[in-house]
This record gives sequence, C-alpha cells and structure tokens, in this order.
Amino acid sequence: MVKLVKFKDITKEELERIINKHYTHWKQFNPTLDWNETVDKFKNQFTKEEGLPIGYACYDKDTLVGFCTLQEHNLKKYPEIYPWISSVMIFDEYRRKGYGTQMLQEIANKAKELGYHKVYLWTDQAPEFYKKIGYTYQQKVEKNEGGYGDLLYKEVE
Repeated sequence: MVKLVKFKDITKEELERIINKHYTHWKQFNPTLDWNETVDKFKNQFTKEEGLPIGYACYDKDTLVGFCTLQEHNLKKYPEIYPWISSVMIFDEYRRKGYGTQMLQEIANKAKELGYHKVYLWTDQAPEFYKKIGYTYQQKVEKNEGGYGDLLYKEVE
C-alpha cells in the first residue's frame, strides 16, 4: 500500500529529486519548459498547506517511488474543467508494479476529501493505462505547448 505525503512534509533532497525528475522528463516533450518556473511551482505553489494546487510524493514504506499534483488549473483553454491530476510520474524502476494505480486512487481520494466529485487528467502517452484503471475518455484537448492529448475523467463519489 502506498502513502501520499504532501510536498511540504518531505525532505529538501527528495523534493529536489522530484523537481529534477519532472523537469528532465518533460523538457524533452516541451522545449519551452522553464527550469526556474518549474522550481517555483514545486517549491512554492505545490507546497501549500490547504487548497489547490498541492503536490504529493508517493512512498512505499520509506521509499520514494513517484509523485503527482492536484490542481485547479492546468490547460489554459479549459478553465471550466477542474480539478486536474497532473505531473503524474512513477520512477522507472518502480513502474509496472501497481504503484501508479495506487497513487492515482489515493490522489482521487484526496480530491474527494476536498469536496470534488470528479477528477480530470490529460495524456498523450498513456490513455490505455488510465482507461484500464477506471478513467473515461471525454474529448481531445489542446495542450498548452501545442499539440493535442486525450482528456479523461473519473467519478470520485
């Protein structure tokens, strides 16, 4: 069983590892991704005590295996859609072991605790994974950096 820990409650070293993993992975797909903006998001915006956005580190016992965020805003052209599960990443060595499924269930539970009835995410890399774990395709969406992805949602009641 995984546990989610708020970014504000993890070590500085683990938060820096998360920032580096996020930036290194997503920079290859989004050349406009800015290092300083990424650091600001993870250290200042995703470390809130209450409300959104908020970041969570995913642990198996004491081992950091991945992370994700829950945020009100994600895709600029769709402000009416929220909340978003975003920045989903399970570290390579822990993939295909059920951590992603468990982490996404836990983050959906966090959204439910905050009073939401649905959660949304977009993907251009793993739509079949999300469908397999209960997400429903809604529509194609335009990504902030250009191109398109699949918008999926899940009821969390």
